[in-house]
Amino acid sequence: MKKIFSWWYVPIAFFGALFVLYLGLIGYRLMAANGNQSGSDGTDSNNSFWSNIGQSIGIGNRRLKGEREGRVNVLLTGIAGGDNVAPDLTDTIIFASIDTKNHEIDMFSIPRDLYLEIPGFGYSKINAAYSLGKNYDAAGGGIETLEDTVTKVLDQPIDYYVKIDFDGFVEAVDLLGGVDVTVEEDIYDYLYPDGYGGYQIFSIDAGERHLDGKTALMYARSRQTTSDFDRARRQQQIMWAMKKAFLSKGLVEGGKVLIQLIDVVSDHLETNIKVWEWERIAELVKDWGDDVSINNFVFDNTSEGMLQDGNIDGVYVLQPQTGDFTEIQEFVDEQLNTVGKKEDEKISFEVLNATNRVGLASGVADSIKQDENEVLNVGNAEEIEQTKVLCTKEKLKLAKTYLAEKWPFIKNYEEISAGVTDADCQLVLGKDFEL
Repeated sequence: MKKIFSWWYVPIAFFGALFVLYLGLIGYRLMAANGNQSGSDGTDSNNSFWSNIGQSIGIGNRRLKGEREGRVNVLLTGIAGGDNVAPDLTDTIIFASIDTKNHEIDMFSIPRDLYLEIPGFGYSKINAAYSLGKNYDAAGGGIETLEDTVTKVLDQPIDYYVKIDFDGFVEAVDLLGGVDVTVEEDIYDYLYPDGYGGYQIFSIDAGERHLDGKTALMYARSRQTTSDFDRARRQQQIMWAMKKAFLSKGLVEGGKVLIQLIDVVSDHLETNIKVWEWERIAELVKDWGDDVSINNFVFDNTSEGMLQDGNIDGVYVLQPQTGDFTEIQEFVDEQLNTVGKKEDEKISFEVLNATNRVGLASGVADSIKQDENEVLNVGNAEEIEQTKVLCTKEKLKLAKTYLAEKWPFIKNYEEISAGVTDADCQLVLGKDFEL
């Protein structure tokens, strides 16, 4: 089976923050948001305010859809919304599957240029599915049309959906005070949509950057001079940056921000997750504690990515390499039925303390082992100012991905020959290291 990309493990604090926010929506504002769902695109009126209240009775014995079977599947999607020239095209499509028994979450990003048959509408790019279903009054509206299309690709059931528009994203980032990201390469996009049918220039230099809401959105959406796959990875990067920004708030400030975020979400979020189901999600997360992992996947047009470039009537599209979605479906099914980190995704480390702080290497080693990686040796080294990582060629890229999420301040990476150390990587902790 082809390996598309690395697994990223993140702390439960992200889900704690996220679902505490969602739990706050149990109040009036989420009820109002759910009550609006039966309007524009024909979603089920049973998602209304009073229906949610009625179904909250007896929550103690209720379970999420799919929970008893061990998998809860959620479709996450983002649209332009507002006064944009194409407000209903889906810019982001993510299928998230939550393993409630083994505490894993698998997230599969589907590129917007994927060309396929949309049920009831013929062939088009997948990002048009929601718009077609909504604007042509399909049974179930835009969301059901998109769900049917995603199911056609992945052959997996969808239990819930969450849809948010760009305005809500911008406001949320600004309320957090902006986000900090590492821009991997210069971006100069001279064809970034201005929202009115024209274009504007978006540019950003590589390096450490602090982004406000508008800039974060442009960074996450830009693809003209990069690719749809780069954009998918930047979108995931922004998600983690928002998590960090929220968790950096103190108790008092965080509470104030939370209340403001509730207002933003209620105005820009649509979901069929009912009040009691949010309560159940919060209960699950509390029970999980620190034992959770996220695995991110992005289908792309590389030799191992299962998709290939195509051209339909002069329009760029992506199509499955094998002619149908069987290979993708088998890959997804294998991921969802495999527990724990794959053997070729594990990294073995030697951790050396190059500071005068007693116990630092042992603490780092314990943290690494919690992520299902190995630590073959813990020791000391001559003091250095900056932390450095020395890895074999086979594991260098994987280690960069893993450590960039875990300890993003590490910047010094070097390739070493196999045999220099028994481990895949040697992590030498400098005075700059913060556990």
